[in-house]
Order: sequence, then structure tokens, then C-alpha cells
Amino acid sequence: MDLIDAVAYSFKNLTKRSLRSWLTIIGLVIGVIAIVVILSISEGFNRDINTQMSAFGADMMFVYPISSLTDMTGGGSFSLLKTSGKLYQEDVDDIASIGGVKEVARTMFGRASLSFKGKNITAMVYPMDSKAFDMYGSYIQVESGRYYKETEKNVAFFGHKAATDMFGKDKVEVGSVVQINGKNYRVVGIQKEIGGMAGSSDDSNIYLPFEDGRQLFEGQLLPDEVGMIYVQVDEGFNPEDIKASIERKLASNHRVKMDKLDFSVITSAQIMEIVGTILLSVQLVLAAVTLIASVVGAIGIANTMFMNVLERIKEIGILKAVGARQNDILFLFLTESVIIGLAGGIIGLILGAIVLQVLQDTFAIPVFLRLRIIAFVFIFAVGVGLLAGLLPAWRAAKMDPVEALMYE
Repeated sequence: MDLIDAVAYSFKNLTKRSLRSWLTIIGLVIGVIAIVVILSISEGFNRDINTQMSAFGADMMFVYPISSLTDMTGGGSFSLLKTSGKLYQEDVDDIASIGGVKEVARTMFGRASLSFKGKNITAMVYPMDSKAFDMYGSYIQVESGRYYKETEKNVAFFGHKAATDMFGKDKVEVGSVVQINGKNYRVVGIQKEIGGMAGSSDDSNIYLPFEDGRQLFEGQLLPDEVGMIYVQVDEGFNPEDIKASIERKLASNHRVKMDKLDFSVITSAQIMEIVGTILLSVQLVLAAVTLIASVVGAIGIANTMFMNVLERIKEIGILKAVGARQNDILFLFLTESVIIGLAGGIIGLILGAIVLQVLQDTFAIPVFLRLRIIAFVFIFAVGVGLLAGLLPAWRAAKMDPVEALMYE
């Protein structure tokens, strides 16, 4: 029996039992949709984060006044962080003097009261040195206006969402005056939208000159205290070597031992490693969901094929009586399983792509339907069909033709 005859025969039997066939296909379709959506979202997050980090720069590192990242629980300001120690202007100057350090910038953050066109809100503001904009590379770009200068005071640079969404219908533009903690700040620039999940929160940032921040959060920080330090490594130097030098220098300043540091120096590579670990954990959970979907689809196909065998015992006997061999019977039933799997794969892929488009357009969830995901879906669907149909097909092929013909 050739392939064309087997396919035609299988289609005839599947259409004869169309309700059961479609219910089985629907079960597989749900599994395929789950796989397409889960894997594409996982790929989308991975690509989005990698893109953001590459724009951010591999030569960047950060010095926090905490002994480990687990201490970073404060959501209001630096005064709410479980700080192990403090950073000072002396630390900034000493880091800048280390060979291989290209640039150093100071920053802090905290909640402030904002007022614009009669609307009053509370939001996070990020006072930082203007040189940090250059250190961020292509991560923070200007959409309109400009960055503030190092010598300017009472000026602000607004993130894209902060300018367009923070005050409802009233949009903050270049030249707008916004009151922050009762003091007027002139907006000199609007940030180009970063977008994506990784950059969505940074689109809501409001940046101020660092010295303005000292006045804004007077009482929360000591006169010479620095909230956090950005460090950019010069080309040709190993970030890990620079990190070790910073740790030794600041440990000496703070009079602490190297195994009991009251600060943390975090490199871009470490951030990527942390992000990678989180993504791996998410992917493992998603893989478990995918496995469950696979099992559900396989059980549905196996159930349908077993029922087909039971209902067509006499038909199998007739086929064997007219000369069909065991391999022919096996081939027929496996062809039916493959057709079910292939149909479920195609329909599931189409519906999955539609779901992904809705998630991307409506909820701004990053998705990426790679060619290898499409290939995996078809291999998965056909593979599930083959594996689920193998035992029923083998059982049909091994039937004794005489007993099959006598079956009522």
C-alpha cells in the first residue's frame, strides 16, 4: 500500500468519525497553542533583555551601599534600603583615580511630590550627574530637547512615559515647568521611549541634577553622602580587575575586611548572569507546562486510536483477508495518527500566532516566534501523533484475521 492510498483511506475513516476526530485535534491544538505562546514569550523576554543590556553597555558597573543584592528591598528611597554602610564623595574620587576607570557618576533616588497643571502626584525621581547620560550609551536617548548640563540647576529630564502618562491628559513638554517638592523645575528634555519589559520602568524615570537632589532629599542623606555610583571601564581593561581594585580601595576607606564588605560592586556581566538565572527558572516552569500539554494531547490521540481499533476489528479482518499485511495495517493506523497530529499542529500554530499578536499589541508583552519554534511545533505534533498511535496501530496489526472476522 502506497502513501497516497494510505492517506486517502485515513481521511475517509477520520471524516466518518468526524466528531471524535475533531475533539482529538482540538485537544492537540490547545497543547500546540500553549507551546507556541510559552516558547515565543520566553524567547521574546530573552531577546528584549539582551537587547536592553547590550544597549546599556558591557563596560558598566555599579557600586551600591549594600552587602548583597538581597538587601535591595527599599521601594521608596535610599533611606529605605537596608544599607550595610554608606558611600561618600571620597569613594567617588578614589574610584575615579583607579587606572582603567574611564568615568564615574553619582546618583540617588527617592519619592517626591510633583505638581503640574493642578494635578498632584507622588513619583520617583533620580538625581544624577549629567555625565551618566553619556555612560548609559544608547540606552537613554533624547526624543526632544536635550540632557541637562552639569552646571545647571532646577532643571529636569523626563522619561517618555513620565512625560506622556504621569499627569493624564496633560503632557509634559520641553519648556514645561513642574513643581517638585514645592520647587519649580524646568523640563529641558524628553527621553526617547526605551520600550520592552526591561525598559518599561525606566521610561517612567525623572532625572534631576545631582546637586539639586542633595537639596531635594536634605535630611535623608548625610552632607557628603552618595546614594549609588556608576562606573565606566576604559577600553582594553578587564571589568573584573577594575571591580577588584574598587573593592580593595573602598574596603580600606570603610575600614572593613574583604569578606565583610558593607557595599557591593556589580558588573554588567553579573547582572546578565542574574537575569539569565531568572529566565532559566521561568523557562523550566514553562517547560513543565509544555510537558503537561504534550501528555494531554498524546492521551487524546491514543484514546481515539484505541477506539478506532475496537470499532474496526471486523474491518481489519477483511483487510487481512484480502491480502493486507501486518505492516500495511500498522501503516494505515499510524498515517491516521500523523494526520491528526499534523492538523493539530497547523491549526494550533495559526491560532498561537494570533494569540501572540494580541498579547503584543494589547498588553505590550515581548514575543518572538522563531523559525525553530515553528519547526519544533510540527515535530512535536507529528511525534505525539506517531507515539500515541503506535501501540493501538501495533495492536491492530497483530490481530488474527479469523478472530477479527468473527468479531461482532
